[in-house]
Amino acid sequence: MLFLAIMGLIVFLLALFSVIYARQTGGGWKFLTLITVLSALVTIYAVVKLPYWPYNQSQQSARKASSSTSTSASTSKSKSTSLSSSQVVFNEASTKRAAATTKLNEENILKQLQSNYQSIGTVAFTKSTKTYTITPTNKKYVKSLKKIKSYPSQNQKAITTITSNFKSLSKSLQKNLAAGYTIQLLQPDTTDKTLLSVQDGQIMTNNFK
Repeated sequence: MLFLAIMGLIVFLLALFSVIYARQTGGGWKFLTLITVLSALVTIYAVVKLPYWPYNQSQQSARKASSSTSTSASTSKSKSTSLSSSQVVFNEASTKRAAATTKLNEENILKQLQSNYQSIGTVAFTKSTKTYTITPTNKKYVKSLKKIKSYPSQNQKAITTITSNFKSLSKSLQKNLAAGYTIQLLQPDTTDKTLLSVQDGQIMTNNFK
């Protein structure tokens, strides 16, 4: 703009002197007058747009501030997006680790129960219902359960012992795994009828009575 202002001023002065000279000599001064006016307008425009004026400095400062704000916002958005993506990956990894740990604990407890109850029957685990199921197969144990169920009033002590043991076992499951796991004992010679079930130390089903 400074260069344009200087060139416009030079052209204006030359045109102005030419107009004065042409008027004195009677030459074509109208065209020279047009050139003078145009050069004056160009000079004024260039001078007004010079960055040295206070209002131009304010506008430049405002543009710089706006640009800086936009850049900062873009940077912050980029960092936020990056952080959000990292958080998602971290949460997924944590969830997978927790699921793997739970599965391992469930399998270890199943093996322990199978070892502890192998003398009286089989033990299975249903993950969808979080249920450990003991199926009596030992003939003597099956006979005892049938007798207790047939004559509950004469076998209250045995019923109390069995239910107390299952309550303790259920509380152990809650402590080592989490709330919501069930331990159940099936009725002898069946695969779907529950004789006793306990969850979180509370009796859910009791068909001894």
